Amino acid sequence: MKQITVNISANHIQRDYKILIGRGLVDKISNLFDFNKYSKVIIVTDRRVAKLFLTKIKKNISVATSSIILPTGENHKNIASVGIIWKKLYEFRADRKTLVINLGGGVIGDIGGFAASTFMRGINFLQIPTTLLSQVDAGIGGKTGINFASIKNLVGSFNQPIGVIIDTQTLAHLSKREFLSGFAEILKHGLICDRNYFFQATSKPPLDFSSDELVEIISKSCRIKKDIFEKDPLESGNRKLLNFGHTIGHAIEALSLGGDKPLLHGEAVAIGMVGESKLANLIGLLPKSDLMLIKESIKKIGLPIKIKNIAKEKVLGKIINDKKNIRGKILWSLPKKVGRANINIEVEKRFVTEAIEYIFD
Repeated sequence: MKQITVNISANHIQRDYKILIGRGLVDKISNLFDFNKYSKVIIVTDRRVAKLFLTKIKKNISVATSSIILPTGENHKNIASVGIIWKKLYEFRADRKTLVINLGGGVIGDIGGFAASTFMRGINFLQIPTTLLSQVDAGIGGKTGINFASIKNLVGSFNQPIGVIIDTQTLAHLSKREFLSGFAEILKHGLICDRNYFFQATSKPPLDFSSDELVEIISKSCRIKKDIFEKDPLESGNRKLLNFGHTIGHAIEALSLGGDKPLLHGEAVAIGMVGESKLANLIGLLPKSDLMLIKESIKKIGLPIKIKNIAKEKVLGKIINDKKNIRGKILWSLPKKVGRANINIEVEKRFVTEAIEYIFD
């Protein structure tokens, strides 16, 4: 088992907690955390994950537990789902000594974390991410939130969990498409911070990595993200590096949700990284050789690099309304070479338009 210690100081609150990574951790959960100090435990999950893991989790927790089972999917990452959780917490007589466990992918982690962060002005929550995407990204870092007004993660909070349990055995339930989606965030970590890690993660097809290799890769991604958000928990500085690929990615992901074939988050981010790498190249920041390396590496591992069935003109509109914009200005996080990136880059609209054109069939 790998163990990463997070030390966070933000909003006059100091919190230290562990990210635990390994195989079979769900079966050992009572040995990993002291649940007896909580009045009760309430598990937030979705219908799909509940069928797979809810009974096992309940069996391995000694204190009284209840569960809240939500519909599955990004379309349910909204205030209505948060309202369901608040109502159930109230009906279960949750108090400030209640622990919420978010069991599922990034949607559940974001919704459950936001609900816990706001119920009674904040109760503790534990993350148990069950998808590769959430294990290397959404499940760690302390960002919670929901989609609102068709804008991805427009409403949310910064609030750290009491811990994160990453059990790689939960990945067995993922489809190939879902598994590959998680690799988009892994590649992003290498592209913004660690050239060697990028080449390690792209050294063979993702499904060919052994269990031990996968634990190492997940641990490395968690360490990269931890090193960034630990120094900047409220995203006022270098944490913005993690937004690479997400300005365009969030726009096309949100637009795809209304179509017949919605993109997974990692697929949208993969396309977004190609588009934003092209943008970096257009302004003279990223060499063309690195642009092609990024594009071909993403394609080689099986992630999309182009988008279709979305109106091009709507993408720019979504980007303009991105929550990360300041005073109406789009500030980009862009790569300057594989393994290094810059933040707060303002770019002329004509270059953004050309970069968007680049990612369409």
